[in-house]
Amino acid sequence: MKLFGDGMVKIEIDKRAYNSIQNFSRLIYTNAVVNKEDLPDKEDIITLTYKGKFVAKAIYSPKSVIIKVLTTKDEEINKEFFYNRIKKANDYRTKILNFKDTYRMIYAEADGLPTIILDKYNEIGAMQVSSKVMERYLDIIVECLEEFGLETIYVKRGKKGDKIKERVYGDKSKFETIIEEGYENQKPAKFKVNVKGHKTGFFLDQRNNRLDLRDYIKEGDRVLDICCYTGGFSVHAALEGAEVVGVDISNKAIEVAEENMELNGIPKDKYEFIVGDAFAVMEEMIEDGEKFDVVILDPPAFTTTKKNLKNALRAYSTLNYLGIKLAKRILVTCSCSHHVDRETFRKTVVSSAYRAKKELRQIGGYRTQSPDHIITMANKNLEYLKCLFFHINEQ
Repeated sequence: MKLFGDGMVKIEIDKRAYNSIQNFSRLIYTNAVVNKEDLPDKEDIITLTYKGKFVAKAIYSPKSVIIKVLTTKDEEINKEFFYNRIKKANDYRTKILNFKDTYRMIYAEADGLPTIILDKYNEIGAMQVSSKVMERYLDIIVECLEEFGLETIYVKRGKKGDKIKERVYGDKSKFETIIEEGYENQKPAKFKVNVKGHKTGFFLDQRNNRLDLRDYIKEGDRVLDICCYTGGFSVHAALEGAEVVGVDISNKAIEVAEENMELNGIPKDKYEFIVGDAFAVMEEMIEDGEKFDVVILDPPAFTTTKKNLKNALRAYSTLNYLGIKLAKRILVTCSCSHHVDRETFRKTVVSSAYRAKKELRQIGGYRTQSPDHIITMANKNLEYLKCLFFHINEQ
């Protein structure tokens, strides 16, 4: 059954865009449209054609220069379509990646569901939607999700400015749960997740990097966790016997970080959390002559646009300079700014090390987001998280 009669408007694309779609890209630009005058004046699903023949159905928004491919089959966008996409996405996480209770279940165009992100925390789902087109399918999408063990689904707008009505499906009183993460040889870390919190409630993308950190923590280490949020890295470090100092500008996040320490049985004399500006706190620590065996830098995105790239790189440079000055043995440094590519980020960190007059040895290769945050070969835009581990080689 066809629900909305989508794809009625036919838009001709050029050869370059056609080849791009044939090579698995799921994003094309509006400058590839031949008959721009036929583009709808509001967000809708359109049919893309090349030389008059069907190529794909896609989501178009007049506010964006990007057209997002929904399907390369001439099929109806109905409950069966969404169920099949969701099942394939979930099967990949559970049968290929072997995730069990908590994972990113849907990651936008990587799963053929552009403008939708869904994180699963046990039986609770936190969904971000950034398209009015997808919003009108929400009822049937939720019906499909209920078949995969989700009892409650919180729907949020993807970003500020999105005109998406936030709502709750299922049990409206269920918004908090306890998740666990850890490799088989590790004591699992427990975290309280409240899906009413920031974005989808927790940063699942750093899961593997948090677990890898534990290999480099020694009993009695002093660990500084900058932009600690609800204590993801802090808890894992403490479970390995470290004394942790966490810093975050959000008082609410710090309160949850303290609860997470208690949840994991960490004694109160083994951690301290500071509410404050990361730059100011670190500068004060340097003035006081403080040192830490391990320093973790996991700031929010310093830019979401190319226009502010220079300012973002300056911020990363300063943050890493301060972190390197404070670190005695290990630096873990991250960037989730999409417009800062991995090599630019690495060069920025290395430049900061020269300023701090310390030598860095990179431990392993480039780390990125957890594999449930899929990066496809033709859609590199899906990769945003960069994480580097360094050894500080004191001369």
